[in-house]
Formats: sequence, structure tokens, C-alpha cells
Amino acid sequence: RIGLGQDSHKFSSNKSKKLVLGGYVILNEIGLDANSDGDLILHALFNAISSAIGDKSLGYYSDPMCKKGITDSREYLRVILNKLNRKNLKINNVSISIEALKPKLDNQTDKIKESLSKILNLDKENIGITCTSGEGLTSFGKGEGMQCFVAVSLRIS
Repeated sequence: RIGLGQDSHKFSSNKSKKLVLGGYVILNEIGLDANSDGDLILHALFNAISSAIGDKSLGYYSDPMCKKGITDSREYLRVILNKLNRKNLKINNVSISIEALKPKLDNQTDKIKESLSKILNLDKENIGITCTSGEGLTSFGKGEGMQCFVAVSLRIS
């Protein structure tokens, strides 16, 4: 099975909000505007996995959790990973594509992959991350926020 997920957020006006990507905090960068931690990689990943198994979008699960004060996107991801396990499926590989003028993430992708590897119990070589500046063509390419697409392939465990 394969799945595709997407998420996007604008940058927060709260200058003290941390930027979290793939469960990893990017230091000295402003976070994304969201009710949660705004981890757009984990949000898009949730939607990709959910799509692959024929389930619902992230908001269906995260909105009630957020109302209870749960804002860590890793907790949202656990919901869909539990469903994946119950279907006897495992993630084979993950492909992540980020569009953002800022911040430049090339020096951070290894740390993000390391974090995702731990969260997903997946070898780092099975996680790919590419980044594009967007060349000023979209709001993400103009530095107003970030957009992420994630593709996953699943296999029977």
C-alpha cells in the first residue's frame, strides 16, 4: 500500500514558539502557527499513513486531543501507528518533501531523520527528506510558512 499526506502552516506571530519538525526542535527558528506544536512533518506523515490504510484525516483525531491539552504531534501519530499495527502492516519507507524559503534545512535533515527513525522504529536509510525554497512562487516560497508532502509505502509485517 502507498499513501500521500500533506500539511502546511504559516509562521507563528509568537516569537517564543519553537519550530518542531519530525519530532526534532530546530533551534533559533520561529515555530508554526497551530493549536498543537505545529509539526507539519508528523501531520503530513499521519495523513499519509491514514490514507494508505483507508482511515480519516489527522484533524478527526487531533482536534479532540488538542481540546484535552495534548499538543505533542508524536501523540497524534501514535494513534495512526497503533491502527497500522492492528492491521499487521509496517512502514517500508517514507519520502518527505518540504517547501519553505526559510529556514534552510539541509544541515538539519540528518537530525530530523534520526528523530523520525526513533519515532517510527525505522532505519534512517528508509527515510528521505528533500527541501525546496519555492523560488518565491507560493506563500511558502515567499517565507510566510512551510508546506510538507509525505509519501509512505507499507508492507505486511
